[in-house]
Amino acid sequence: MAIFSYEREAIDYLAAVAKGFPQAKVYRGQGAANRFDVPGWNLPVLQRFQFGDLRLETSGETIIVETESAGGVTNLVKYWPFLASAAVEKRLILLHLFQVASEGDYIAHRRLWGYLVERMKEDLQTRCGVLYGQHWEAHLFTYRSLEELETIQRLLQEKLAGR
Repeated sequence: MAIFSYEREAIDYLAAVAKGFPQAKVYRGQGAANRFDVPGWNLPVLQRFQFGDLRLETSGETIIVETESAGGVTNLVKYWPFLASAAVEKRLILLHLFQVASEGDYIAHRRLWGYLVERMKEDLQTRCGVLYGQHWEAHLFTYRSLEELETIQRLLQEKLAGR
């Protein structure tokens, strides 16, 4: 019996949206082409961080989509030392999607995610001069079904169109 992946379904849906923008390079999965090292950490290739479930590269932005079904902040915090390293050449846009069955699902994880974004903003600006909105941004979305990905689809289309 095959296991159905709702995360994969969401990523497939958003990757299809990106196909309408041939200027965007699309990366997925855990292959070496979709991994990053934090400068100075010298991580072996297999230990490097995954650039998200879906990464879209345009001339001016790197758009990363992370899908969450079990909570946790690792998919957010891994970008903190990367942003602080000044290795980021383009604006980094993080889109985190939490699939929920009710508004209360993963509420502690989602609040912790928001708290962490605020700490990242403060630290990166003060310590490194990396400004939220100018150099990076992060957005959290919840959805129950693919039909609820319309808001994310519109934001993705705006970013890919350079708006």
